[in-house]
Amino acid sequence: MALKNRLYPHLLPHDIEVWERWLGLYGSQYTHFDYDVRVGQGRDPGENYAPNMRQMGIDLSQRRIDAVGHQKDRITIIEITTAAGLKTIGQIFTYPVLYQRKFHPLKPLRSLIVCSSVQDDMRPALTAHNIQTDVV
Repeated sequence: MALKNRLYPHLLPHDIEVWERWLGLYGSQYTHFDYDVRVGQGRDPGENYAPNMRQMGIDLSQRRIDAVGHQKDRITIIEITTAAGLKTIGQIFTYPVLYQRKFHPLKPLRSLIVCSSVQDDMRPALTAHNIQTDVV
């Protein structure tokens, strides 16, 4: 599993299993993927810290997108989890905005949740906001 953790930084072992199932089904539709994509400002620990430690604090507290899938005509922001719930929905609403602000892509963005299950009370929100969810 150590090698897979290097391939997919910060994904948990169960999330890696979900991701690899999804890749087996849909991965060939993409030219490439970026992993652990940092977005957002991060949190500055303050001037009481040395500049290098301060920068490390900012870097480590930035938001991280699990995967960004690239296709010829669009970019997909992907959140990977075993059970999609409120945290996942919050991330999938926020990450495209932060990605747009940082990278200014010329291609349209779309959002995708890849999971093995969706918490029942989350389905209405996903449907209402037209968030694609691939359950694998």
